[in-house]
Amino acid sequence: MTTERDKRAVRPPWHMWVVAVATFAIYFGGARDFLRILANDADYMVRQFGEPGVNYFADYPPVLRLIWAINIVGGLVAPCLLLALSRWALAAAAVAAAAQVVLLIVTFGFRDRWDALGAATSWFDIGIGVATVALVGYCWVMRRRGTLR
Repeated sequence: MTTERDKRAVRPPWHMWVVAVATFAIYFGGARDFLRILANDADYMVRQFGEPGVNYFADYPPVLRLIWAINIVGGLVAPCLLLALSRWALAAAAVAAAAQVVLLIVTFGFRDRWDALGAATSWFDIGIGVATVALVGYCWVMRRRGTLR
């Protein structure tokens, strides 16, 4: 049985647009960083991270690059799915958050990220991790409210 509510076009609430656009913008910038670093653009790395950043990324392990790629893809796909009101937005956000947390733990714990990239970049990346975990929470709430189907 179809209800009147089911017949109406369901649109994302205004706050979902804010969350999705902000998340997409942050991860679009992250994708740009990822691709420029992957391309070994030394000038870009020096401008962004200083000379130690070039050395840090010179021997960046392939497994960490893969986890970083998973994080970026999840972070770009999740806001698109969110605006499509798809329940899969939660899964995409959770994958992005899990990959980000793994990257933070491994790079701070075993790759000396703080010293190599500096405090500003390190705090920024921690903030991205917190924001991505918050995105998971937001998607969970929207799913629970029935906004994501």
